[in-house]
Amino acid sequence: MKKSTFRFLLFCGFTISSLCLTAQTAPDEDTSSDLSCPASNEFRNETRTSSDLPNPVNVGTIDDRSCYADYSESNVYDNTWGIYNITYGSNHFPESLQPRIERSLPRSQTTGVGSYARFTGTVRILEVGDAGGFLSQDGSYFMQAKGKHTGGGGSPDPAICLYLALPIYGTGVNSNVQVSFDIYREQIVNREGFREYTYLTNIPRDVPTDVELEVGFRADPNNPSKKIHYADAVIGGQVFNWNIPEPERGLQSGIRYGAYRVKGGRAQIRWANTTYEMEEVEGEPIENDDPDLTEGVYSLENVATGQFLTDAGLPATPVTMSNSDEAQNTHWTFVNSGAFFNIDSETLGILRAPGSGGPGGPYVILSTERPSPESTSDKIWIIHYNDSDDTFRFESGSGRFLYHDTIGYVTHSFASETDSRSKWKANLKNESLSVSNQERQFASIKIYPNPAQDRFTIISKNINIMKRVDIYNILGKRVYQNLPNSNVLEVENSRFETGVYLVKAFSVDNKVFYSKLIIQ
Repeated sequence: MKKSTFRFLLFCGFTISSLCLTAQTAPDEDTSSDLSCPASNEFRNETRTSSDLPNPVNVGTIDDRSCYADYSESNVYDNTWGIYNITYGSNHFPESLQPRIERSLPRSQTTGVGSYARFTGTVRILEVGDAGGFLSQDGSYFMQAKGKHTGGGGSPDPAICLYLALPIYGTGVNSNVQVSFDIYREQIVNREGFREYTYLTNIPRDVPTDVELEVGFRADPNNPSKKIHYADAVIGGQVFNWNIPEPERGLQSGIRYGAYRVKGGRAQIRWANTTYEMEEVEGEPIENDDPDLTEGVYSLENVATGQFLTDAGLPATPVTMSNSDEAQNTHWTFVNSGAFFNIDSETLGILRAPGSGGPGGPYVILSTERPSPESTSDKIWIIHYNDSDDTFRFESGSGRFLYHDTIGYVTHSFASETDSRSKWKANLKNESLSVSNQERQFASIKIYPNPAQDRFTIISKNINIMKRVDIYNILGKRVYQNLPNSNVLEVENSRFETGVYLVKAFSVDNKVFYSKLIIQ
């Protein structure tokens, strides 16, 4: 990869002129062969934020963890550029992290639909780290999406995705010159920290390239009760949108940029025209048609085997399955733990979903004596309901699903939605559902016709009065609002373009109901 050829097709009068253009030194390039930190310690800063210029041209707070150079600026190509130079081993702070000179930007601290952080700038990449041709070691990051999450697991403040520039070398006299850079997105697979790489594009060396990055929350067009946590980038006019895994666990939307990571050699990155904005929208409680398992006591029947989840009766002991759900140790309650749930036995404590080194075997579910609520990552669950067959799937904090395997163990495993061993029926074992909860299960809004063309009608079901109706497009922008003060609203759709929309209705008692609208 590193030594792959990038061919320039240039028309010049002389071959030697063409070669010089390919390997041309940038006006503000550091050409020193000494990559060590100066003996004078002039760039060995006391704190990570003490090395900035009084009025830097780049936005954000400096985070300088390199004693090779401080942030500086240049005036070339009719622009003022922030200079970010780092070298291998130049992090002088007492930590094992990679060298960096970055700028951090204030984070959007809300998770409502329409919350976002947006950064724009122009980047020039002159040089990146080279550690010998390994994807996980080569290159340097020039920007990243950040954000904390609930439920533990992985880093407490992870890089959700990083934009990585890998060196591409020339040929002939330029065989040791980085002439362009392959851009990858290094992205999380789940919130526990597992990562993968996606190739995006290639940009030439020392060519100003416009960049945008927006991180935020938008409505899920396929499920009005859910939202999408996204990181959408534009690099050199090319759009690279990406949905962040486990959006319900996201707490923030943040961005950093500059130069970060060099496991061999030097990185030189320049930034100009930087801007930043953010919007904060508070998340609202969502009412939907899904059964509320926090009301009542249930047995959990596996769809594939017809057997019932059974507490072991002892802590740190694998749960089992039974042919009957009459015994109390087959009865379970669901308790809210923040945005997640604990599955709590009526006879002992909550379930634990350990990793590959669990005491009962890899990923084998254990009984505990722990009371609910509990927020540690191996004891929380996400509930997924399928109204087509009235079944549930229970997703652990590591993205696996409660599973009755062919050997007989109860595990949490990666499984498709169609795998019946990961599907469960929740059988109500008491009749304590309140009238208000029964009403809430069936309260909803309906849209007729849907898909719609000329007009459509929004009707509330088991909601006394809709005091307000908002409609949002797929980007989370509100495009319609009405105050009907009734349970029926007729809408002319001439203002709507073809696409998918989220309809949000507010009742007089401030409950929120969602539905999806399709305009043809």
